[in-house]
Amino acid sequence: MDARLTTFANREAASKAVAEYAAQALAADISASGRASIFVSGGSTPKQAFEILSDTPLDWSKVVAGLVDERWVPPDDAESNERLVRRHLLKSHAGAAGLLPMWTPADDAGLAAAERDFAYRPHCASTAFVFLGMGTDGHTASWFPGMPVLDAVLSPGDGRCVMAVEATGAVVPHRLTLTGHAVRGAKHAALLIFGREKREVLEAAMTSDARTHPVRFAIDSLGGRLRIMWAE
Repeated sequence: MDARLTTFANREAASKAVAEYAAQALAADISASGRASIFVSGGSTPKQAFEILSDTPLDWSKVVAGLVDERWVPPDDAESNERLVRRHLLKSHAGAAGLLPMWTPADDAGLAAAERDFAYRPHCASTAFVFLGMGTDGHTASWFPGMPVLDAVLSPGDGRCVMAVEATGAVVPHRLTLTGHAVRGAKHAALLIFGREKREVLEAAMTSDARTHPVRFAIDSLGGRLRIMWAE
């Protein structure tokens, strides 16, 4: 198994480790340049890590938090990643951080993609930390196996940071996502996964390629800047 994988006794310990790693990365950038950015994923897995990180005393007023991906729903929708991040991360000390949304009032994700790419690009160039998750199909961000635009999303020829995609079969198929270009530019990153099933998917990804297990692209392109953290 990959040497970057750390196994924890329980999910709380893994969540604490990710939060501490993120806080260290943010603190280093704040000290070095007076600002820092972090991109985070949605879903249930990162909630506890967000809660721990939100209570970490940093100069959060110098931090901008963005999203790894977003379903095309408004922020009051239960499926919204922005809603989750506001509820679990951007409170307590971290309430002073800025938020860079992906959803806009545009009619659809495709129309919003160029404007959101423009907003995200300055932060993609020097992201302190990217917090990734993984689905049981091997996707991360909104990079899904078999997606027609997958190659373009992983390696955009024009250096785009945000693109619109359609995840066929998902509850909310229309989404915006960071590209592979944006993720691989992070100074530090973590992949947090829970459960035996996802551990098996991760192991399969290590002997597969990005077309069948897109998380493999993040693992390979981030190299030693990525820590993989797992708990049952």
